[in-house]
Amino acid sequence: MRKVNLVLVAIAVVFLIWIMDRVGWATLGRNLLQVGWYWPLLLLPYGLVNLLEAISWKFILVNREHRPSLNRLFWLRLGGEALNQLTPTASLGGEPFKASALHAGGTSWDEATASVVIHKGILVLSLALYIFLGLALAPFLLPGASSHLMILCLAALGLAGAGGAFVFAQRRAPCTTGIRLLDRFGLCPAAIKEKEETFNNVDARMAGFYRGYPGRCFLAFLLFFCSWLLHGVEVYLMFWLLGHPIGWNLAICLDALAMLFTALGFFIPAAAGVQEGGNILLSLGFDLGMVLGVAFSILRRLREAFWLSLGLIAVSREK
Repeated sequence: MRKVNLVLVAIAVVFLIWIMDRVGWATLGRNLLQVGWYWPLLLLPYGLVNLLEAISWKFILVNREHRPSLNRLFWLRLGGEALNQLTPTASLGGEPFKASALHAGGTSWDEATASVVIHKGILVLSLALYIFLGLALAPFLLPGASSHLMILCLAALGLAGAGGAFVFAQRRAPCTTGIRLLDRFGLCPAAIKEKEETFNNVDARMAGFYRGYPGRCFLAFLLFFCSWLLHGVEVYLMFWLLGHPIGWNLAICLDALAMLFTALGFFIPAAAGVQEGGNILLSLGFDLGMVLGVAFSILRRLREAFWLSLGLIAVSREK
């Protein structure tokens, strides 16, 4: 699987270089220079995104005695997401890091693990809602693309269904059920079997949170949805700095549909190639042109590089 991911990344890099060459390096350079000294503004929206998601995570950690500070959750989330994006683990490589770092800070292992799993489910469901918002705006911005929108709607429904099933399973003792199923076929490792009670506690934590704290669950979801809206603010800001301002409805629609393309490439590190291809296709579809689509993709990658670097620093400090 790792070799397959490396091959896909290599293909994506070749594709991106080919697109940039076709656009023209000089043309692309002029568009990027348009941003000038205002480029630090592009870093702000994602900082707020990570802050809202850290607050959302804090609502899930109900034990006040060992609850980490918001500052620590901010950096742990940033580090975990860096590992999610940069490792060939289908956007899951950073979740063990988050749980182990929380546990090292005094949070019980079962609560740390349960909080990470719950937060992941809320992420997927809030993303699905954001994508549906973009799809609801799309017919007003792309009136002649109903057939293509139907395909995107099916993909969004698949994402929402997967997220809903994931959250539903969290309330039905998934760890205990999985261990018993593996044990029945003689496939359960001894190390996991020995920790069956601990996994039972994780199941109890997850089910107990949904049953006992529906208000916290809703607030965590709402904060996550607001963090997705901030991605739309980022898109609005990027096109404004590129000298081609767009409306708020187009910014949110463009970003929501771009997130759908990125989600479909979850198995490729950083969704390399898939994200760029989606951005360019959408820019062409919204009559923004290939040049702006490529410039927008590069700006978003530069922003990602900055925050991913900080995330990796956070990971190294934990070790």
